[in-house]
Amino acid sequence: MESDGSVVFLGSRWESARRAFTGLVVAAAVVLGVVERPRLVIGFAICALVFFPLEQLIPLVRRPPRRDWTVDVVHSFANRLPITIAFTVALGVLGPAAHAAFPAELRRVVLAQPGWLQFVVLLLIADLANYAGHRALHEIPVLWRLHAVHHSSTGLDWLSTSRGHPLDQIINLLVTVTPVYAIGFDLTFSVAFMAFQFYFPFLAHANTRLTLRPLSAVLVTPAFHHWHHAYEPAAVNRNYGAILSVWDWLFHTSYLPRRMPTAYGIPDPMPNGWLGQLAAPFRSR
Repeated sequence: MESDGSVVFLGSRWESARRAFTGLVVAAAVVLGVVERPRLVIGFAICALVFFPLEQLIPLVRRPPRRDWTVDVVHSFANRLPITIAFTVALGVLGPAAHAAFPAELRRVVLAQPGWLQFVVLLLIADLANYAGHRALHEIPVLWRLHAVHHSSTGLDWLSTSRGHPLDQIINLLVTVTPVYAIGFDLTFSVAFMAFQFYFPFLAHANTRLTLRPLSAVLVTPAFHHWHHAYEPAAVNRNYGAILSVWDWLFHTSYLPRRMPTAYGIPDPMPNGWLGQLAAPFRSR
């Protein structure tokens, strides 16, 4: 009995040490993310000030806070440093190659247009590229394993926006930004677009009755994007748009019933913790 007790005691100590080490790793990743991009804290705080009251006052589904909301906060910050490093390296290779391959005469025509028209062209090109990349993340099985982390939230709200595997987010960024880099748009336009692309999805994921359904013919509204996350057979691989819904209507991937979804998530289980979700795509099934 004493031997069994020692084993239990050592097992308990080992588990406590493992949890403490895991907590330190996660905390370090969050701190590094904040240090690398401190403005992200401001952006996150702005979103919290806007969407937390909105979801409390006019929720689409009234429910207690999700038990797994903390992992989404960790994703918000801990993913930043690996994304920045990998994205910078990859864009340093792909960007110049894409810029060299893009026809110089067509570039001159685009950049000779008025600023507002350049921004419209940038938005259309980047959003179409995002649509194509997002669709690939769903329809190519090896990429879906990465993207499934983002879809694992069973209760959709503004915080669900942040949940995502860093490799998934790197792919999404590269696909979206490389065409913009290839053309060589003014940095001010590019920064404005990236800021808009950062904030816009928080509204699309929000748990609010402000679904903006009439705008779904053009924009990715909460009504439109909630169906992208719906746990229903008819909604699988639908509504890929990030900002504009027109690509889904054009390529016949739209799905917008008059009602709203009743369930969200994916059929396969997903670990609750950040590190577990990073490892999930690489586990054998």
